[in-house]
Amino acid sequence: MEELIKEYVKNLDEYTIEKFAKSNGITLSDDEVKIIYLYIKNYWYEFYKGDPTPLFKELQEQLRPETYDKIVSLYDKYKKKINN
Repeated sequence: MEELIKEYVKNLDEYTIEKFAKSNGITLSDDEVKIIYLYIKNYWYEFYKGDPTPLFKELQEQLRPETYDKIVSLYDKYKKKINN
């Protein structure tokens, strides 16, 4: 699973993030797309295997509250699927 995620992240672009967000009812500003992109690219392993609490605290300061809440909800949903 880790290799699949690593390859997906390697090929990830901002357009894909925006498209995924829209398909989940989230409208991102251009700045939010860039922020999320950078966090995924740079910290994917921490979100996957580590403790992302400090990263989420940073994101909470940089994203609109409604965007942050929806992202955390999606993270929880997909994290549960990966762990099952």
